[in-house]
Amino acid sequence: MCGLVGLLGNDDSAEASRGQIVAMLGQLAHRGPDAHGCYVLPGMALGHVRLSIIDVKDGHQPFVSGRHALVYNGEIFNYIELRAELASLGETFQTKSDTEVLLLALIRFGIDALRKCNGQFAFLYYSSETRTLWAGRDRYGVRPLYVMEHRRGHAFASEIRAFDVLPGTRRTFEPNHVLEHGLFWNTLSDRTVYKGIRSVEAGTVLVFEPGRPPRCQRYHQLGEGTPEAMPTSFAEAKAMLRDKLRTAVSLRLRSDVPVGAYLSGGIDSSVVALLTDELRTDRFQTFSVAFSDPQYDESRYQRMMVDRLKTDCLTLTIDYAAIRDNFEQAVYHGERPIFRTAPVPLYLLAKAVRAAGIRVVLTGEGADEILWGYDAYKEIKLLRFWAKFPQSKLRPLLIRKLYPHLAHYSDSKQLGLLRMFYEGFLGSYDNLLVGLNLRVHNNKVLASYLHPDHHVEIDEAWLMDRVRAILPPDWDRFSLLARNQYLEMRTLLQGYLLSSQGDRMSLAHGIEGRYPFLDPTLVEWAFQLPDEYKLPLLSQKHLLREAFRPDLPAEIIDRPKQPYQAPDLKAFFPDGKLCALGEQHLSDKAIDDVGLFDKEMVARFLAKWRRGIPERIGYRDNMLFTFLLSAQIAAAHAKQGPRPSQLDSPRTIDGTFST
Repeated sequence: MCGLVGLLGNDDSAEASRGQIVAMLGQLAHRGPDAHGCYVLPGMALGHVRLSIIDVKDGHQPFVSGRHALVYNGEIFNYIELRAELASLGETFQTKSDTEVLLLALIRFGIDALRKCNGQFAFLYYSSETRTLWAGRDRYGVRPLYVMEHRRGHAFASEIRAFDVLPGTRRTFEPNHVLEHGLFWNTLSDRTVYKGIRSVEAGTVLVFEPGRPPRCQRYHQLGEGTPEAMPTSFAEAKAMLRDKLRTAVSLRLRSDVPVGAYLSGGIDSSVVALLTDELRTDRFQTFSVAFSDPQYDESRYQRMMVDRLKTDCLTLTIDYAAIRDNFEQAVYHGERPIFRTAPVPLYLLAKAVRAAGIRVVLTGEGADEILWGYDAYKEIKLLRFWAKFPQSKLRPLLIRKLYPHLAHYSDSKQLGLLRMFYEGFLGSYDNLLVGLNLRVHNNKVLASYLHPDHHVEIDEAWLMDRVRAILPPDWDRFSLLARNQYLEMRTLLQGYLLSSQGDRMSLAHGIEGRYPFLDPTLVEWAFQLPDEYKLPLLSQKHLLREAFRPDLPAEIIDRPKQPYQAPDLKAFFPDGKLCALGEQHLSDKAIDDVGLFDKEMVARFLAKWRRGIPERIGYRDNMLFTFLLSAQIAAAHAKQGPRPSQLDSPRTIDGTFST
């Protein structure tokens, strides 16, 4: 995987533009440790740091063909098939890289080329013939791309920190956007938590043409494609799922460097590892995270799969100190507030993968979204049942089945409170927020911690307007559960899991993550399946479980879903005292220096934990502590400005032109 930067519309000299590009690349060297290069024309400059995966020898960037140039972060997995199509149309190739395939496809097909691409990518494409620049991103937002106005033009980068080196740039939070990020676990549409910095939306291309304002052209929307042949029975659906997943894994094994796989102990990563084992043609190694705290540990199930596949498995055991000691670095690479410490073990695991000599790993992200593994899907079904049968005596039984991995949900003393909690959503479970209702409700507490001078309040109409703005025109034809899938993919998956737990943690160490469950053919097919194939009664990911039941240990197939989590608040209170990192960033002075939060509210919250840490800490307190601390750290990093350049690639290409 790689990192890219760009400048458009500035009037600096070629030498000055090149200097700015190199400085920006210096902040992204971790994304591409193998090579770097830049390409400069009057009013336009592109830069790239490369992690060599395909055509290691010749696939360097920026890639220039005639009067066209491309910098690109990602992979086009079907580049061999697309290359053959282009060759049949008369195109000739100088390299074996997917970069050249993407550039020639964009030249020949325009933005429609992206509909042909099965991949995960972000790119900047410039044509000096038309003086037009395209800034594009893959369908589901796997790879990041940011844009900001700079002087009289625009700047682009794979990570926001690259903007810190530009003259006159100072990153600061936008409080309204921080709250939106807090409520949804992501800012919606093209917003970020920083003033003046936008994100290119997934499935879109920003088009910059001379004399015209920038425009956004969408080339993909979930559920809008023409359905392919669909199964006529559940048995046929199982066979089709196996075939599509096998193809997705096969495509993602295309690499000129060794490929490994993450193994969490859940069904998603187990299926990916199983198929990888069947298809592997080169070195295959698995990597797992274990926890010293048994509450989070899934190593028993990981060992089952290691024994089943006989892989060479590296297991990293994480304790409270590892969370505490690496939290700041994880936030640095994530660049924004996070809600739980789960990114930290993944940051450390990527470091171990790199040390093991592996550059590419396959993971199970996306399965919960496309095959309905999240608890929100069960909660929606429960609420719909309650609304339809208000006098049913099954309510307590259904509550117990919601979270079988949480012991207190089977405690009879808790049933009354839990019933009252869920009944509070009977009037809203089918509104525009669908499954996001509970997340928003639980996170509303963040508003009371923002400094009153920001005058930020939660308004229900505002919430609905923000969500309505990202909905597709045919939203009404989606089933209630399909609507929830759409929102989960546009919020939690795109803005948080694929970023704070995916791209940013793996690329911090130059590791590329690949996600077979996000193969576009598979995603669009699964979206069209009947609801009862994916969630009959309260059986999560039913189709996936039944499709691979013959191949996996029954303990993995039938185990209740256990969300991937890591120790949160407890990790920061060793011996009952707030750790040095917490004292540094959550002191009254630190809160005042950032100016985002109300220091009295923060002090009151911390005082509660200074009196002692209970054995069980609720979601809201864990989330609140992690959010407060990570927001303060992210703000401190932004205020400090750029770090010293880490640009020390062994190879450099240079394409500076004056005409």
